[in-house]
Amino acid sequence: MPMNLTAFDAALKDVYGPRIEEQLNMVNPLTDWIDENDSSDWTGRQVTYPIHVSRNEGVGASAEGDPLPAAGQQGYAQVKIAEKFNYGRIELTGQVIKSSLQNKGAFTRAMESEVKGLVKDLGNERERQNFGAGNGILALVNGTITTTSSATLAVDSPYGVTPTTNGARFLARGAFYAIITAGGTSVEGTFTCGNTISSTGASVVMSAYKAGTTFTDNNYIVRAKTVVGISTDGAYNSINKEPMGLLGIIDDGTYANTLSNINRTTYPIFKSTVLTINGALSLDAIQRGIDAADEMGGGDFGNNGVFFTGYDTRREYLKLLQPDRRYSGADLSKPDGGTSKAALKKGGEITYGDRPWKVSKKAPYGTLFGFLKGSITRYIHVRGEWADEDERIFRNVAGYDKWEAFYRIFDNYHSDRPNEGFRLDGITTTVQALHE
Repeated sequence: MPMNLTAFDAALKDVYGPRIEEQLNMVNPLTDWIDENDSSDWTGRQVTYPIHVSRNEGVGASAEGDPLPAAGQQGYAQVKIAEKFNYGRIELTGQVIKSSLQNKGAFTRAMESEVKGLVKDLGNERERQNFGAGNGILALVNGTITTTSSATLAVDSPYGVTPTTNGARFLARGAFYAIITAGGTSVEGTFTCGNTISSTGASVVMSAYKAGTTFTDNNYIVRAKTVVGISTDGAYNSINKEPMGLLGIIDDGTYANTLSNINRTTYPIFKSTVLTINGALSLDAIQRGIDAADEMGGGDFGNNGVFFTGYDTRREYLKLLQPDRRYSGADLSKPDGGTSKAALKKGGEITYGDRPWKVSKKAPYGTLFGFLKGSITRYIHVRGEWADEDERIFRNVAGYDKWEAFYRIFDNYHSDRPNEGFRLDGITTTVQALHE
């Protein structure tokens, strides 16, 4: 019989490509935008400064001979911006370090790959944090379960907010999570997210958890540092430990009633305008948000404003522009129905009133944020560094041929005038349940 591939298989070589092909979206538009437009370094445990919050009301017209108005005074409050801490950690065996030192032994050097990869992954995590409210909530438990009867955990409400769609949006295979009672007071238990995430994002299958644990409906799902069964030690999870994000900064007290020591009930001037749409996006709703921000904050959105949304909300805005489209091109027999500036490579920069409309993979569904360029400041203590106080990054794990290092960022975010921003909630959108 003639020689064929099956018979000659042992003599054939495998030809490998030149590199590892990146499959993950590493673009972080909100984080980059804030860093580019306003950041401030600081030392010490917190940033503090006074703000002017109320007027002297000892004024008014009167008739001849009437008494003078009662004396009033200006009102002030003290902003206190606390420092928040983010970490990432890597560990490699001596064997993998040695085996990957040369290109002919591996596609990439293990140490270099892990070092660069962790920095990018922490950046991806911080993009999600920068849209949150500082509470660390990734999703909510959807329906009470006991782990003796099921390993499937139903989830909803990414960020702990509406809409409820794709609750597993921020849950990753192999990652550790804690279930925190509503209000953030205690830990019900922990679990590892398994490989099975439903196509709709409505549930995950847990691969490690303590049998007999009850997870209660609407309790919070946050990151955990390891799976330790039931632990009341708050050091093992991220509840209320993240930097403040847009849901808390551009807010009326719904998600962050106290922002940097300023209570928004006591000082409502520190509230942003929040319009709950509960329906289709409209140009009028966008303009009402802009007008309210300009009226309350006295800013100039027309010259300095920027919009941030997710892809779902941007699609709704593009629908509003459809009647105004003009189809043209070199070959009019083949009109192009697309939008040239709506691609990720162009930063998602369609515009409203010539102001940039930016899009992020981490933005809350059905939500539009509007704020002024430079109005949100990143206060930085440690911009991002590998810990090397003893003049080395990698340290030996005692008793093993293993080497570990950790990366850290100390900072927080704040707006001097949240009333110059606005948020539209409850926009009806079509969500695509996508997972890495």
